Amino acid sequence: MEGKELDLALLREDLISELEAINQYQDHIADMENDEAAKVLEHIISDEREHVAELMKIIQELDPKQAEKFGKKT
Repeated sequence: MEGKELDLALLREDLISELEAINQYQDHIADMENDEAAKVLEHIISDEREHVAELMKIIQELDPKQAEKFGKKT
């Protein structure tokens, strides 16, 4: 694998990591007693969601078939 396909594979791995991080932070917030720590994690989740959006945008730009799937309504 090389070129655009490698780029897409790496970007998709990054997207998975961002989504896993969001899930982990949400789980931690649910278990936390310290409100300040929970607020910090909520802020981090917001940043991670922005990363997800950025990654999805570039993936769609590099993969028109993927972009088409995002555009379909069910």
